[in-house]
Amino acid sequence: MPTRSLRMFTATTLLAALAVVTVGAAPAQAATVTYQADLSTAFANPERGYHNRYEIINDPAVNDYVNAATIPGFNPDLLDRTFARAKANGNTLVHSYVHLDKYKTQALPQALLDNLTSGLAAVRTAGMKIVLRPAYTWDGYASVAESQILAHIAQLNAVITANADVVLHLETGYLGAWGEWHTGTLTNPSSAEEAPARYRIVKKIADTTPASIPLAMRYPIYIKEMIDPTSCVVPEGCTLTQAQKDRISFHNDCFLADLNDMGTYDNPSWMGWFYIEQKKQWMYDLATSTGFNKMVGGETCGADGYNDAACVNAQTEMNKLNFTEINEDYAAVNTDKWKAANLAASGNDPAETCFTRIKRKMGYRLRLLDATFPTTVAPGGSLALTAHLSNDGWSGLVKGRTAYLVLDNGTNRYNLPLSSVDPRTWLAGASTVTGSVTVPGGAAAGSYKLALWLPDPASALQARPEYAIRLANTGIWDAAKGYNVLASSVTVGSCTGDCTAPSTPSGLTVSGVTNTSVSLSWTASTDNVGVAGYQVFRGGTQVGTPTGTTFTDPGRSPGQTYQYAVRAVDAAGNASGSSATVSATTTGCSGDCTLPSTPTLSSPSKSDTSVSLSWTASTDNVGVTGYEVFRGSTLVGSPTGTSYIDTGLTASTAYSYTVKARDTAGNRSAASNTVTVTTDATPPPPTGLVLDNFDGTPAYPSATQNDLGKWTGANCFLDGGGSGVVTGGALSLRYNACGWFGSDVGVDLSTRTYLVVRVKGAAGGEQNHFNLGLGGSTKLFADFTLDGGAHPVITTSYQDIKIPMVANGINRNSPSQLAMGFWYGGNSTVVIDHISFQ
Repeated sequence: MPTRSLRMFTATTLLAALAVVTVGAAPAQAATVTYQADLSTAFANPERGYHNRYEIINDPAVNDYVNAATIPGFNPDLLDRTFARAKANGNTLVHSYVHLDKYKTQALPQALLDNLTSGLAAVRTAGMKIVLRPAYTWDGYASVAESQILAHIAQLNAVITANADVVLHLETGYLGAWGEWHTGTLTNPSSAEEAPARYRIVKKIADTTPASIPLAMRYPIYIKEMIDPTSCVVPEGCTLTQAQKDRISFHNDCFLADLNDMGTYDNPSWMGWFYIEQKKQWMYDLATSTGFNKMVGGETCGADGYNDAACVNAQTEMNKLNFTEINEDYAAVNTDKWKAANLAASGNDPAETCFTRIKRKMGYRLRLLDATFPTTVAPGGSLALTAHLSNDGWSGLVKGRTAYLVLDNGTNRYNLPLSSVDPRTWLAGASTVTGSVTVPGGAAAGSYKLALWLPDPASALQARPEYAIRLANTGIWDAAKGYNVLASSVTVGSCTGDCTAPSTPSGLTVSGVTNTSVSLSWTASTDNVGVAGYQVFRGGTQVGTPTGTTFTDPGRSPGQTYQYAVRAVDAAGNASGSSATVSATTTGCSGDCTLPSTPTLSSPSKSDTSVSLSWTASTDNVGVTGYEVFRGSTLVGSPTGTSYIDTGLTASTAYSYTVKARDTAGNRSAASNTVTVTTDATPPPPTGLVLDNFDGTPAYPSATQNDLGKWTGANCFLDGGGSGVVTGGALSLRYNACGWFGSDVGVDLSTRTYLVVRVKGAAGGEQNHFNLGLGGSTKLFADFTLDGGAHPVITTSYQDIKIPMVANGINRNSPSQLAMGFWYGGNSTVVIDHISFQ
């Protein structure tokens, strides 16, 4: 904010260097499987990461801030209850103030409580969680009676308790400017007389909210007031229970604004004198009485006195403090530095920007190393698991949840709780998970997937996959089910059919190398039915599936050493053990040995079935001949230019991309930054009279006809030879202060009320970049008047913008041509799913 002062015997052990994914281990009494790490993707996970700020109470009658456009940091998408911006950023958290300025001397109206209730329901619908902070003023002195504060706490917390499933944590708020416990009554840390009132306020918040909700406070000195039994000066006694003290957490405001975080660490206290270093150490040591991490979050400030251009301090402090979340929206003076700081690869961290590293490592990042489990189990029998995990994040899970083993064959699913396992114990570093479940006695016999499921504990959210924890491995996350697949084939009951795995390939050798390739050969495996093929792994990543006993791995770098292993699979999906690992070193380079520079990747737009990618052009001493686009580890395109559209994707699914540049000698650059994009939900079909839904019938632009059989076309756009491009059933118009689109209507619209444009923008806010003309009325798109007096606002998610034609002067009897002109100095991309009349 603004400046302010299954332990069991192992029958098969795979080499640790080999990651086995997707195909289950061979049926046997037990198997140990190692898994491929995902060390680079900044994918979304619940209850951690960056948050974006919104106004969750959006009724202007009870929240003056809805219309307060002059408030620093305010912008229209703060009012978007679909949280499109947060979702586009890959975040799972939002933050909202509860503004109480109007109610300093009165009870909160029911309309405010109802609006808060509907806002929290919108959070749940969107699959998000929220951090809330009540405050009586934005930037000024706050003076409210303790009795009034306690009454408001009771009112608000009744709503919060009813919606606790989507409340990540509360910032204690209420006191002082921005609810930050400074600049107001009861906010003098040197006053022992004020301390009892502060304590009673926190006690009231703790008593009126569930034990699952952490309570974050800005100042370490006030945290000490609450949890240190030697500091009690409350006349009626200090009655916070240990469980309530375990909830008291740290909101580090003005993180890295200067040496003491702009007042966070340097305030005095009636309890005595404490050095800044002491207070920092208190927060470094902050933990529950059972040794779990507490919630630590915060935001930066509009100052960067602790200049961190190299992003050393941010990483160090977040690691020491076990950071879980931070504000992405404030303040740019610091977050922009993180985005600009390019960090070298270090340990398990890849080369990436500081902003991306923080995005990956805030909170927990759980990575499965290996797991041991039986591959055949009887109904009513025990299924034991031993797994080794690494938490590569800066914190463990703060809030408790149950871990389950899941047996799922598509028809029957059994969710079996590992009651002896507490995921909060998986702190940063290595952990061993040991547990056992009993398979139901009535379980149907057959082959099942075995998965580790970490759902939200709330009954309303447990079945929703977006609230379940994804592990940092490739090839095991089932986004539709929300679980992590340990094996694709575990038999319940006696094994039927082909239950014999092929023999392990032997004699793996390097048959040849060049400066850019490695060739391998091995001895054929045998099988009781027949070997279907082989899986070749390079350093744990599957790179080939040959049917024969040779394979060449192209695209390697000169003078580099690579590790390879092979395993055999049969038609039933049984997989052999891993072969021995061999090393291969490509030859030194002669001639052109210089790698192209690394491109920087971004995604300007997406649809429900496609993702558009673009990147900066690479340079090379001889010449760049093209690029290689990877979805995960799969090569999906080899364009010669600096853009690519990946099509045929699944709606509402996250995909991660990198790009490499290639030169004439076959040298590849280092991989670009990773960009993760979630495709849009499948849009509903248009209703009414459809002008064009860009579904390919008729083809745009080659047919030069819309769905009414009339002329359509465009020019001056940056793609499709000027006409724009249709991808995923939508028209993408990329422009730079130039572009015209036209589509003849030529039919009477007098029985229709609305012009409906289903549209989204690459960045949001594109409504000011173009005009729209129809039936003799031409206006800047932002100037059309909608029902209720609002105006169109384009966001990064599709929405149906319904323009009432009569109210906007559109002649429905003679509508002529619908035209759009992009001449207003803007540059972005708008994507139109359909245009219709209703």
